[in-house]
Amino acid sequence: MSFIVKSHYSISRRFIESPVDSGNTVDECTYFLYGHSMQNTLEDKMERKAKLEEIEALRGVAFLAVVLQHAIGGLFAQPGLSSLSVSLGTTFLGLIRFAVPLFVFITGVVLFYNYDRSFQYGRFLKKRGQQVVLPYLFWTLFYYAWVSVRSGGAIIGDWGDLLHVLELAFTGKASYHLWFMVMIIPFYLLFPVFRLLLAGKRPASVNLSVTIGFLVANLILVYALSKGYFQSDQPILQTLYRYLDRNFLFWTFYFVLGGFAGLYYERWKKAMQSLWGVSLAITVLFLIYIGTKIWGINQGAAAGDYLTSSYVTGPLKPLMIVATLAMLPVLFYTIQRLTSKPTKMGFVLTVIGKYSFGAYLVHAFILRYTNLLALNVLGNLGVYTQTLISFILCACISVGLGIGFRRIRNRWRKARVGVDRGIAG
Repeated sequence: MSFIVKSHYSISRRFIESPVDSGNTVDECTYFLYGHSMQNTLEDKMERKAKLEEIEALRGVAFLAVVLQHAIGGLFAQPGLSSLSVSLGTTFLGLIRFAVPLFVFITGVVLFYNYDRSFQYGRFLKKRGQQVVLPYLFWTLFYYAWVSVRSGGAIIGDWGDLLHVLELAFTGKASYHLWFMVMIIPFYLLFPVFRLLLAGKRPASVNLSVTIGFLVANLILVYALSKGYFQSDQPILQTLYRYLDRNFLFWTFYFVLGGFAGLYYERWKKAMQSLWGVSLAITVLFLIYIGTKIWGINQGAAAGDYLTSSYVTGPLKPLMIVATLAMLPVLFYTIQRLTSKPTKMGFVLTVIGKYSFGAYLVHAFILRYTNLLALNVLGNLGVYTQTLISFILCACISVGLGIGFRRIRNRWRKARVGVDRGIAG
């Protein structure tokens, strides 16, 4: 079995990196969570570069962290849990808060790595529209219809319902995880602007200064947010402030940091190798700090306070920006070690990352039912086992559906190409 897995992994790597097929690298990496291949063109062939071995696996880690976060949120919020259970659960939640920042970081890495020279904005936007926006709109409709059916209402009864769907699409409120799509799309729209701010033709020291500038700006923004400075009596500003968590400006540092890494990728990897020990030590200190703070919230209480405890490690806080930045080297280095040679774990993470786009979009739907299973059928197993089972089931089913979505799409694409050729011929 080990030989089969290793051989499959080795063959997969050679296939992806082969001169004939390596053109998929650019388009696979730029497909939102970067797992989707597209037709090769002359421009793609000119832009081919070496595959970033770590990125696919990093994407897999980020996806698993997202699913686990949501599983913890659904099961540790149940009433009656002990203070110790809630404290341990929310402390671990803080450890895996890197998920969304890591996705944004990967976006920056891949875009700047692949588009450091020629760049056609119109073609770029067309691809992103097909690969990112259209799937997002489909899943917005799906979750809207699902909630409507569950609540017993009509899916589209009048123009008011249609306007509501449009509102959901603009705000990402059709499901709790779709806010990420609203946040990530502006990075594609404004990519030419970011290319002006962070350019490979400039000295690395200048680009590093730009990156540090974005770090300082983001720290100021999230500090102002945490202190409640974004408040207004104006209706328009109230609406804008209500959705600041999905405003791309609050996540820009991670994108720019990824862009910096993408411009100097080999040097970035060496830096991660040299910093991983310091990163690990800081991560341990961070866990001790947040664990102590969360235990102080729950100590002596009859039951744990999940909401207050989870807020300690809210992603839009200065503490979490610094903590995520400190965790990145040990995380990146670990993935480097796993992908530097064929390993089962590296292979599994790579497969998950490859199909994470569809898996991410569907996982909230699946998690609803795996959490219900954990609560209603596995209630006597305890919250830790419930969470683990729900997480594993949701991740496996979601990735499996992601694989199915890919195969259906590929068959449809092949059929369409065949019809087009028949008409042309």
